[in-house]
Amino acid sequence: MPLFINKLRNVPVLLAISFGLISPGCGTVSRQALVVAAASDLAKVATPLAEAFERAHGSRVAFSFGASGQLEQQIRQGAPFDLYAPAALSYCESLGRDGLLAGECKVYALGRLVVWSGNLTIRSLAGLQDKQDLRIALANPQYAPYGRAAQQALEASGLWQSLQPQLVFADSVSHAFQMAKTGNADAALVARSLVRNEGGNVLDVDPSLHQPIEQTAAVLRSSANQEAARLFVDFLVSPEARRILEAYGFGDP
Repeated sequence: MPLFINKLRNVPVLLAISFGLISPGCGTVSRQALVVAAASDLAKVATPLAEAFERAHGSRVAFSFGASGQLEQQIRQGAPFDLYAPAALSYCESLGRDGLLAGECKVYALGRLVVWSGNLTIRSLAGLQDKQDLRIALANPQYAPYGRAAQQALEASGLWQSLQPQLVFADSVSHAFQMAKTGNADAALVARSLVRNEGGNVLDVDPSLHQPIEQTAAVLRSSANQEAARLFVDFLVSPEARRILEAYGFGDP
């Protein structure tokens, strides 16, 4: 089973949560585990991907989820990751230009933007403005690719300015989904991968309304586990990984 790590906000410390790799409360990550700084739209698909990789290569995988831009900053500050898997090619290329990667940025999937609501049926983006008191959650466009895509889609639809009083900005796309799921927002612009098996009402956003959400992976130069990290990047573009990713709503680049 994979190990999941959630970052502590504004603190360069990782809190380890064991799923069978280490004893609960240990507070450290197994050195054998490959540590991936992963965009939070991968939260649900991470388990089947990690299990398939371990079956194929015998290496365990740990994840630290967050907004892609925030994870990039953690890497620049020396966070102990082996691999970077943002939801935007641009963040990965930025690290590459500064010599922080051990290899190229590889796009392995495309994220899909949707509008999700637990109890409202929204048939179009324009329907978001039907009620002035409707609270709409989205990830912060300044550092979250899904937030940026949501802004682009609303701008292309002529809705960005008129919806400003109704928008609620979240730390990441998974946080935006949780806001809608818990009733702190009425709807959310989020990743299709996060709403799988969640019920509610889903509206697919036309991908032509925003730039592609490019799921990217690259090995970090600072990694002490570069061989396993390269294997994981190659695995992400394998037929098995693509079948898993497609089942969770990701597109093939």
